Amino acid sequence: MLKAENIKLSFGDNEILKGINLEIKEGQVVSIIGPSGSGKSTFLRSLNFLETPNDGEITFDGKKFDVKNISKKDINELRKYTTMVFQNYNLFKNKTALENVIEGLLVVKKMNKEEAVGIGLKMLEKVGLKDKADSYPNQLSGGQQQRVGIARAIAMNPKVILLDEPTSALDPELIGEVLKVIKDMVQEHMTMIIVTHEMQFAREISDYIIFMDNGVIVEEGTPEKVFVNSENERLKSFLKRYSGVNE
Repeated sequence: MLKAENIKLSFGDNEILKGINLEIKEGQVVSIIGPSGSGKSTFLRSLNFLETPNDGEITFDGKKFDVKNISKKDINELRKYTTMVFQNYNLFKNKTALENVIEGLLVVKKMNKEEAVGIGLKMLEKVGLKDKADSYPNQLSGGQQQRVGIARAIAMNPKVILLDEPTSALDPELIGEVLKVIKDMVQEHMTMIIVTHEMQFAREISDYIIFMDNGVIVEEGTPEKVFVNSENERLKSFLKRYSGVNE
C-alpha cells in the first residue's frame, strides 16, 4: 500500500535520515520507536512532504514518486491519502472543535457545509467529544485537544494516518484517554504509522515495530521479535529504560 525506499534527508551537513525503508500494508499498524533525535518524526513528516527528502522513492497504491523530481501536484495527490496527527495538536485557536474537524472537508474536499457538519459531529462522537463541538481549544484540556486532532484526521477518511508522538505533550493523567481512542482506531483496522515513546502501548497495538537510532533503522520486526527476542545491544539498552517492556 505504502512503500518508502532509501529515504534520505539532510539539513546542510547534518544527515538526519540515512536511507530509510518501510512498507506498510492496508490495515497494518506500524510503530516507530527510538531515542529523541533519531529521525523518527522527520521520517514520518517526510511521508507526506511536511519535510522534503533529498533522495528516495515513495510508492502509494502502486504509483511511484521520485522525491527529487516530485511536483506540487504529486505532493497534493499524496496528501489526499494521508493525514497527520501532531504532537502539539495544531488546532486553529479561533475555531471551535467542530470547525477544526470540518476545515479539511470544506477546503480540501470541497464538501458542502451540511454534509461536513454531519461527518464532523460523528467523528467527535467517535472520540467522545460530541458535547464539546462548540468549545474552543483554550476551553479544552490537552487530551481533549488531541482527540479533536484525531477526529480531524479520521474525518478526511485517509488511507493512512500518521501520528507523531500523539501523547508527548500531555500530562500523564491525560495520556490514557488518547491511547484509548487510538486503540479503538486499531479495532477498526485503520492503517497507521505511529511515532511513540509509549513502549507498552506500541507492543500491544502494533503489527510491526521499527527501532531507529541516528538516522537509520537498527532493528525491525514483530513486537515479539523487537521487545522480547532481539539480540541488538543498542535496542536492549534503549528498552532497559522502560520497565516491563522486555520481560
